[in-house]
Amino acid sequence: MSTTLSSCTLNHGRALPDYCVADLVENQKPVVLTTPAQKLSFPLTHEDINDIRILEAKFDGEKNCAGLAAPQIGIAKQIIVFAAPESQDLKKWRADFTQYMDKVIWINPSYEAIGEDKKEDYEACFSVLEMAGPVKRYSKVRYRAYTTNGDLVEGMAEGFLARIIQHEVDHVNGKLFIDYVPEDQLMKIEDYRKKRAEALKAEQEMSKG
Repeated sequence: MSTTLSSCTLNHGRALPDYCVADLVENQKPVVLTTPAQKLSFPLTHEDINDIRILEAKFDGEKNCAGLAAPQIGIAKQIIVFAAPESQDLKKWRADFTQYMDKVIWINPSYEAIGEDKKEDYEACFSVLEMAGPVKRYSKVRYRAYTTNGDLVEGMAEGFLARIIQHEVDHVNGKLFIDYVPEDQLMKIEDYRKKRAEALKAEQEMSKG
């Protein structure tokens, strides 16, 4: 995670770009994070393919990253990469993590809700430094996207996987998770982790009887 406020300058050289981040103190957000990104056409151009490689490399370089969208690194295109591999450790923190997916790269992704049921859970983001907050997301969604080869991908997602998809698709539509969180409910990421740990400990003690 970048510790500086990125200027969102994209470097096509060896160094990967920094994250574009919102400045909550000044209430400023880079335009690339608040504007719907460009849809891509197939076949992809050489520039598109290079942008995808940069995004994937950025994702692969993070230890704790569920997903990234191109606008987060200054690329105003509808490209996302994410993964939801089965993880016993993550299950401890996300009780609704019941559906898994290996790493995918999606082009022009979208989703629609299945039903009206929503679940509130905490989210954080590389584009909002060191903050977390509760976000209500649809419990089930139907997704639609394209692979880098132009093949259509459709399906249904629920629980934490559905949350990841909604979070990343929001990015290419110019939305951040903080757009859903009342200002007084945002908290420092370390406070969120402490709160989660205390809740987990309480649950474990209750299960012991």
